[in-house]
Amino acid sequence: MDIYAQNILDRYKEPFYKDKVIDATHEYKAVNHSCGDKIITRFKIEDSRLKDYSFEGVGCAISMAAADILGDLAVDQSVKDVRNMKQEELIESLGIDISERRMKCALLAFKALKQALND
Repeated sequence: MDIYAQNILDRYKEPFYKDKVIDATHEYKAVNHSCGDKIITRFKIEDSRLKDYSFEGVGCAISMAAADILGDLAVDQSVKDVRNMKQEELIESLGIDISERRMKCALLAFKALKQALND
């Protein structure tokens, strides 16, 4: 059995939010030192809502697909709702079981987004 579901591979190969040019108000860089995944999340806050989102980075299919799916969950949400978003929401949206070893990969963009909101 493949460890990646088709939706993960699709989002990895053809991401919607990767390298999208936006007028960002926030940015945060994060690195997963255990495997080398690197990501920069960028987003625009307007009228207390996350209006646009983009990321750039390199990494495994799980980390890059999760970064892309995160955009679906966060765009057009209030800042309060994004701050309150639980990591389980993203994990569930991936549609596959994530092992403990791969959890850092799956949550890299999520943690970067949350950190940028807190800075």
